[in-house]
Amino acid sequence: MKILIVSDIHGGIEEFKQVLNQEVFDKLIVLGDLFSYGFHGDIKTQGITDLLQKHKEKLLLIRGNCDRYLSYEEVGLYAYDIITLPFNNHKVTCTHGDRYGRGFLPDEHGDIILTGHTHIPMLIKENGIVYANPGSLSKPRGFSSKSYLLFTEEKLILKTLQGEVIKELNIKL
Repeated sequence: MKILIVSDIHGGIEEFKQVLNQEVFDKLIVLGDLFSYGFHGDIKTQGITDLLQKHKEKLLLIRGNCDRYLSYEEVGLYAYDIITLPFNNHKVTCTHGDRYGRGFLPDEHGDIILTGHTHIPMLIKENGIVYANPGSLSKPRGFSSKSYLLFTEEKLILKTLQGEVIKELNIKL
């Protein structure tokens, strides 16, 4: 199974469209912060929710700190705060990263932790746990590029928006 992982879109619909069009994937994980900071508009008119609806059968949506007051249910979507699921022979914990992350894990968690929030891409293995952050599609920080992650059965691949590989981590058991 090939999983596309994005985070911190912050209204960057063109970047989101680009990555959706350039990658073939079986599952889409969005780790929160779909809209701009302080957004209080109508999520039905933003286009981003239309893209999510298009991929609804493949979608796992995590609520980000900038999404706290949005009602995804009004557009037929559901967002989790945190969830741990089996993917590609691993137990994977998905959360936005504003409450949990490297050094601050929930009591129950997987062997792979997917977070966003910092806008800085990360892909490391530490004490038997893989920490992966796709960075941001539209507002990178820390001198990083606009980026996203791919999760295959053998590796996690961090890529720039242009599709260039930044880093790979072998995760095959």
